[in-house]
Amino acid sequence: MYRYETHCHISTTSACSRLSPEDAVELYTRNGYAGIFVTDHFLNGNTTVDASLPYEEKIHRFCEGYRAVKECAKDRLQVFFGLEFSDRGTDVLLYGLDEEALLKEEKLLAMDLSALCRYCREKGILAVHAHPFRDAERATGFRMIPEVEGIEVINSARSRLSNELARTYAAGQKMRKTGGSDCHAKDQPVLSGMEFATPLCSERDFIERIRRGEGNIFTLQNVLCK
Repeated sequence: MYRYETHCHISTTSACSRLSPEDAVELYTRNGYAGIFVTDHFLNGNTTVDASLPYEEKIHRFCEGYRAVKECAKDRLQVFFGLEFSDRGTDVLLYGLDEEALLKEEKLLAMDLSALCRYCREKGILAVHAHPFRDAERATGFRMIPEVEGIEVINSARSRLSNELARTYAAGQKMRKTGGSDCHAKDQPVLSGMEFATPLCSERDFIERIRRGEGNIFTLQNVLCK
């Protein structure tokens, strides 16, 4: 099986991350992954990008983490592009955009999550509600997004309760399911992701497979923590 990380943050671009491009390549190759999606916090989230810059320059800076991982990985690891879009404490993972597309989509920043998810469906972009119950232990923070296409039902940075609630919610709403690590450091004890019988060819290939119901969610113990 070919294993892929669907949710990780690189310190180049995500202010909350301690995972350098070099660390990311070591982490995922040592743990037997075929590839990763770099899903850094977008311009409306916890980003290192200077908000005072012109929009085009902000997009170029935002993509630096992805480009750095891709350069470090070379032929050792497939590297795909994604992002985490934030709105008032709720986060959505987007797959199917790239730097060229983002340069034309400044209007995304003015959208609320419902409008964003409707737009994504129209454009063929996959929108997945990230860790919808991450504050489950405090019984705060849940926000329903009926227009979203998928739910991250396993997030290995979150509690068992958070993930159980996410699985129940996804089943009740009949939404597509994904799993990911939400990784911010190479010493995260448990990792997750999606596995497929054959390698992914592109971001579009990933989207189509998820929409066909293909792929399994997996978790594993990080070998760097043993």
